[in-house]
Order: sequence, then structure tokens, then C-alpha cells
Amino acid sequence: MKEFTYSIARVRAKEAALMTKQDIEQLLSADSRESALRFVRDHGYRSDDEADITAEAQKDLWAFIEELADEETIRILRLPTDYHNIKASVKAVFSGIDGKDLLIDGGTADKSEIYECVKAREYKELDKRLAEVCAEAAMILNQTQDGQLCDIYIDKAMLAAVEDAADKSGDAFVKKYADMLADTSNLKTAYRCAVSEKNLSFIENAVYDGGTLNTAELKKAAAGGLDTLCEFVEPTEYGSCAEYMKISAAAFERQCADEIMRFMESARYESFSRAPIIAYYYAKTAEINAVRLILSGKLNRLTDDMIRERVRMTYV
Repeated sequence: MKEFTYSIARVRAKEAALMTKQDIEQLLSADSRESALRFVRDHGYRSDDEADITAEAQKDLWAFIEELADEETIRILRLPTDYHNIKASVKAVFSGIDGKDLLIDGGTADKSEIYECVKAREYKELDKRLAEVCAEAAMILNQTQDGQLCDIYIDKAMLAAVEDAADKSGDAFVKKYADMLADTSNLKTAYRCAVSEKNLSFIENAVYDGGTLNTAELKKAAAGGLDTLCEFVEPTEYGSCAEYMKISAAAFERQCADEIMRFMESARYESFSRAPIIAYYYAKTAEINAVRLILSGKLNRLTDDMIRERVRMTYV
């Protein structure tokens, strides 16, 4: 087992600088985007590009994680970005547009390499698993012209990759995180299917067969409509999500993210594993996303309540 004592001491120091719930509320209450920008600058956000003042924070986060974490941890955290970039690349190439602005940094593979491989339909430069997903996703989109089916395939491939990496890590915290990612993703898929009244055949293809929930029963519940789905969810460990399903999609998806954040908080009591590193990454990413969402909302003159409904729970 890798020695994490030094890394965790560094993480604990960084945690002290995370925005608190009160900080996020104060940012939400800023009377203009300009005052909101001043607030985030006072909390360490630095960028010459006001359109994306969070970009440097994301780069700094990755530099910190790479300095402290082992390869297994870094890979697990980077995998979802690879699949986002595959999705963006395949759809951009299919649509005949330049999709480079849709790509994000932080994957196990360079974002431009994924894009160029998809564009050339030549995948030998990619990891075998990513190459297979790129080729299959492109084939699905070309043959069916159905972007939703393509998304479903890529999302399920991402969840399978994360669960496989978590299993190989042999770390109980990592495995629980992967299970929760699969469970909440399945709940969101089931919710969308229930609301849009998809049939059982569609739902069986859309829901990923992984995680801890009984996916066979979840699929049947989603096919029965929103009330039936809520009845299925209520007795599970995600029971609190059921009431938010009845409020709005935004409120429900926020609650799913909050369930994972509450699990991350358990890492406060870990001192000899990679758990605090993963928890800090998740917490800082949530903070960066909240800052980006709030600044965007201020720019587009959304009400504080509209923005608040979408802001995820913070770590401190």
C-alpha cells in the first residue's frame, strides 16, 4: 500500500482554503457579476480571461493531484473526461463542425488526440479500450443517426471503465465511489425515461447494469412512470432523492451530486489511504463548477433562486 501520510497532510492544508457553504451563499447574493468576480478573486481565482476565470483553478487542481496521488487514483479521476471528449468528438465530426472548443482537459488521453483520431477514423494511437469506444460510438451514430443512442453507449462505457479501475485498485473507498457514480447515473437515466414515458425496451438499453441498485427492478419501475420510480427509490440508500424527483430535474440532479458529496465527507476521518485525495478533488471540482455556474447565471441575469436550485452541496 502506498504511503499517503505526507499527501494527506498537504490535502488537509488545502481543505482549509475551500469555499464554505456560507461563501457560496455570499457569492450567490452578489448584486452583480462584477462584484461576484471580485469575490472569487479574493478567494484565489486568478485568470486574464473573465469569460472563464475558473480555467486556471482547474489546471492548478490537476497539478496538485498529480503531485500527490498514485497512478491508480489519477486514472480513476481522469476517466470520465476521456468519455466526455469521445462524445464531443464523435458528435462534432458527425455534424461536420469544429468541435475542439467542446473538449476539456484532464483525461488520461490528450483531448486533441482523441478528436484527431475520431476525425481520421484511425484509432491506433489511443488506448485499446478508448479506441474501441470511439469506433463503436462513431458506428452507432453513422448507422442510426441517433445522438441519444450514441450518448447511452458512451455513458455506459464510461461507468464500466470506472468500475473496472475501482475493482483493480482494491480500495473500498474507491469502489464505493464507483458504485455511487453508477447508481446516481442510473437513477438520472431512469428519471429521464420515466418523465418522457419511454418503453421498457428503451429503458433496458439505457440503464447501466452495474452499481448496487437492483437494475432489473429499477428498469421496470421507470417503465411504470414517475410515481412507481419514486416508490422503488424510497427504501434504498438514495431514498432522499425520491422527493426531489417530484420537484424538478435540476433539484433531483443536485440531490444525486449531494449524495456523493456526503459520502466524500467520510474521508475526513481517513488518514492512511487515498480517500482524502479523491474527496478533495471532488470537493474542489464541485466548488469550481459552482463558481462557474453562479458567474454564468449572473451574466445571464438569472434569479438567485434559479441559480441556487442548480448549485451542488459544498464539502465544508
